[in-house]
Amino acid sequence: MASAWEEVKRLAADFQRAQLTSSVQRLSERNCVEIVKKLLEQKLIEVIFTVDGKEYITPKHLVKEIKDELIVHGGRIYLVELAQLLSVDFSHIEAKASELAKAEQGIKLVLGQLINSDYLNHLAEEIDEKLQQSGQITIGELTKVYDLPADFLEEEVKLRLGTIIHGQADLYDPRTIFTEAYITQHKYHIRGVLSAVTRPIQLTNFINQYGFPERLFHSVIEELIQDNRLTGSVSGGRTERSSYIPSIYAKSQNEWVDSFYTQNGYLEYDSLVRLGIQDPKNHIKKRYKDESLMFLSSGCVGGAIVEQVEAAVDEALTSGSWVDVMPLLPSVFTVEDVQHILNSVLKVKIKQNAPIHTFIHTVVFSDLFFQKCLEPFNALMTEKAKEDVAKGKFLSKLQTTRNSSGKGEKQESKTKEERRKKAAVGKSGGGTQGRETKTKAVKKKYKPGEDSESEEEYIGSSLSKQGELEFLTVVEIEEKLVSLPILHECPEDLLSELAQYIYRPLTKKYQEEVKSAFLSSTAASSSTRKKTHGELQDKLNTMFGEVHMFYKGVKVFQEDIQIQLTKHLLKTICTDMVNTVVNYLAIEHRMYAEKDASISLTSENRLKLISKLPENLKDPLQKLHNSVGGKSVDDFLIQMDNVLGPGVCDMVAKKMDKKRERQLVHTHRQELISQLAECSDPALCLHLAVLLIFQIQTSSMLHASGKFVPQIISFLQLKIPEEVYKVLIDCQENVVKQLTRGSDDEKEEIQARLKELVPRVKEVATTYKRVAEGSA
Repeated sequence: MASAWEEVKRLAADFQRAQLTSSVQRLSERNCVEIVKKLLEQKLIEVIFTVDGKEYITPKHLVKEIKDELIVHGGRIYLVELAQLLSVDFSHIEAKASELAKAEQGIKLVLGQLINSDYLNHLAEEIDEKLQQSGQITIGELTKVYDLPADFLEEEVKLRLGTIIHGQADLYDPRTIFTEAYITQHKYHIRGVLSAVTRPIQLTNFINQYGFPERLFHSVIEELIQDNRLTGSVSGGRTERSSYIPSIYAKSQNEWVDSFYTQNGYLEYDSLVRLGIQDPKNHIKKRYKDESLMFLSSGCVGGAIVEQVEAAVDEALTSGSWVDVMPLLPSVFTVEDVQHILNSVLKVKIKQNAPIHTFIHTVVFSDLFFQKCLEPFNALMTEKAKEDVAKGKFLSKLQTTRNSSGKGEKQESKTKEERRKKAAVGKSGGGTQGRETKTKAVKKKYKPGEDSESEEEYIGSSLSKQGELEFLTVVEIEEKLVSLPILHECPEDLLSELAQYIYRPLTKKYQEEVKSAFLSSTAASSSTRKKTHGELQDKLNTMFGEVHMFYKGVKVFQEDIQIQLTKHLLKTICTDMVNTVVNYLAIEHRMYAEKDASISLTSENRLKLISKLPENLKDPLQKLHNSVGGKSVDDFLIQMDNVLGPGVCDMVAKKMDKKRERQLVHTHRQELISQLAECSDPALCLHLAVLLIFQIQTSSMLHASGKFVPQIISFLQLKIPEEVYKVLIDCQENVVKQLTRGSDDEKEEIQARLKELVPRVKEVATTYKRVAEGSA
């Protein structure tokens, strides 16, 4: 064991100096295994384990064995096979093979196999032998035979062409190789056959008929033509439609083409194709390089035909008539061709600012003739505008167009709000009068008659939206045009297109007519609208103040009663205010007439009206609509203040102060006293009396229905004198009995009792004085 250790150490020293002699190749003694492992751990030696783990091999010797195996296998071996033969893991074989391929120029690693230069030279000799036998060979064929990549084979073959491989590659296809004899043989054959041709032939059929190699054929024929060994030309390049045209035939073709062009001034592509010219457009370009030709989809025209069209257009413009260019041009030209010629002529006229109208692609109108076609509609337009305004059609259509005003009116509202803020700067004073002055300054957003220029701008912008009032349909315009004498000889298609073309100008002109008629009809009612606006402003301010005061009365009750009274207030007075505002804005935006201002709106109808209003009004009105269905009067008051202010109603929203509150409380008290004096119904008398006593005792107005009378009396029990409470509770009990008792005797007794109580209730309520808290 000791001697083995010394021997291994000596070997390790040899490894480090890389002086391992060829006599020391394998380490197979079993008693050295542990020693070698220790040396490996200490990195004193570098060896590679075999697959079975019983033997070790140095990396340098592994490379030598790979080279030996490569030579033994004829210069080509797979790495997998090497791994099996040398009993070494494939990763080591792959790594050493890569290093070997990089280090030695004559060895290559291709698709998991090592190949040396000897094998490639032998391969080239085999390829040359096959090439000499067949005359041609392709890289694709070699790839299948030798199972090597096409790019690799192409590169190696190219290196050995002219040396080991006696042949040459095709200029247009480097992967095809021919022998000199093969090329010469086919060159003579091709020259002989084509020399006998007297008319154009398609080269694809020619190649198939005589069995010429297609890869070689095109190169040979181009060389023969270039060397003047063939008198002809190839058209179509190397495509399937390429053809060979003998010079004798080309000469007769050119003579025919020249003769036809000289006589007619144009050339048709199909005619040239029938003549045997496969690429007529390029043929014409080469043949007439110095001619000024216009190339179209079906042919080409010379300058004479273009000048003829230009003269016809000039005559139509000068005489104030129309001209159809189609009959002036050859029948072989399509509508697109005629349009192309016409556009080239009209470009010059347009630059000269000549008014021109083109219809159905080929008909040219002078502007004077076009105006003559519009004149018959003027009288009908004026008459129809007055009729539509009188029947209310314009007002209905204006309502529709307002719904699409959206962004424009939002921007206008924003601009006016900015002007309003600027106007506020520098104004002296405050309070109601100062605010009144500011809001009046912008109160002409959509009041017809207050500012004629603003009204005209409003109607004009509305008419530009979708759904504008129509003058005549396209069909009706066409029927009118048919009856005009100046259009009797026009094509039928022209009348239809002309009707569509003038539809927009007529409609636009009609909008001006109907706007003028409408402004005339609405000028007289401007003062009435001003008065209505002022009255409505006062009414809404009063209702706004009442809601504010009623809500103060609601707050004195407990939470459960507060909620019920709040909902009642929102569903009655607040809802009436919303309906009043929506009706007013609907009239102002011409959704219906002023006589409908008192329309009672359901929640659904109110939403429909709001959705039809301009975009800048929808959001605040939607919030106001939602507030009456909620549980907060504060929210309603905020939304109503926004709606009454600038940008929506443009009204003066008067501030609530102590003086105005006292006025509202006094007015409401007098109304209750007046109603109570005239009332004879016991239930209503009790209701009014309770509200009156509540207001006197709490100094707060209350809006409540008859079903809240018991809760109000219960609230007042500890706040009013006992004798007053007894009168109220006695009247309440009898009113309830009157509604629930069934026998006639009982009803008569109750009615008699109520007859006595009603005067007493009235007296108590009208003479009631506020009692201090706790003294009752």
